Amino acid sequence: MKKTVVVALSLVAVAVAADPAPVADLSRSSAQGVSLQTSGRTGSVSERLAALERVVDARAAAQLEMQQQLDSLLTEVSELRGSTEEHSFKLEQILQQQRDIYQEIDRRLGGGAAVQPQGTAAAPTVTPAGNPAAVVAPDEVATTQPAAPAAAKPANDLAGLSDQEAYNRGVDLISKEKDYSGAINLFEKFIVQYPKSNLTPNAHYWLGQLYSRNNDMSKAKGQFVAVVDKFPNSSKVPDSLLKLGELAAKQNDVALARRYYDRLIRSFPKSKAAGLAKNKLESL
Repeated sequence: MKKTVVVALSLVAVAVAADPAPVADLSRSSAQGVSLQTSGRTGSVSERLAALERVVDARAAAQLEMQQQLDSLLTEVSELRGSTEEHSFKLEQILQQQRDIYQEIDRRLGGGAAVQPQGTAAAPTVTPAGNPAAVVAPDEVATTQPAAPAAAKPANDLAGLSDQEAYNRGVDLISKEKDYSGAINLFEKFIVQYPKSNLTPNAHYWLGQLYSRNNDMSKAKGQFVAVVDKFPNSSKVPDSLLKLGELAAKQNDVALARRYYDRLIRSFPKSKAAGLAKNKLESL
């Protein structure tokens, strides 16, 4: 029995020695697998890098386009700002000219230009045509003088005039022609004919001024109140409140004058009229 086992083991040893394990083949297969795996990983990284480069290039192009658009917008804003500043300057010049005109009219109306009593005006002299040196009295004028021109269109006739033209005509009657009665008549017609004009509050204001000049305090107050109540957004509201305070002070109603001045200072603190109101409050 033991001899049989020994023989079997010997046969197995001989078989193993005759057919060794394929070590070299296994090594080659392992190397080939590693090579293929490495190649696969390398190709994936290259694709990822290419994709990342495309993303970066796209973002860079988008940023460049956005920067160009931003530069263009900034240029447009700068141009618009310059244009706005230029227009604001021109508008301020126009407003300043208007303020100067209004102040001059206020000065003249407030000053109460003297009016010659009726019947005391001196008879005008007449200079004969062709001889400026010769001056004769009206009753000596020859009847052969040229006929008087046809009657001109009445100053307060608003037919065919725009609201701006009619308003300018009223201002001219005050500032140039000193025809205060004609101006009153014109502005009264203006208010009826152009009730929705943006110049209507100005017409009310000048009527208030003209009535004040004539010492018609009731009518003057009514016109200034119309500006304040009917046209709260008008630029003449501060001046109208100032005039209402002055009218109340003239009528010795100090409490009412203070209310108008306080309202003016509270509602329009930066206006020139508010500065004048502060001075008048101190003098009450």
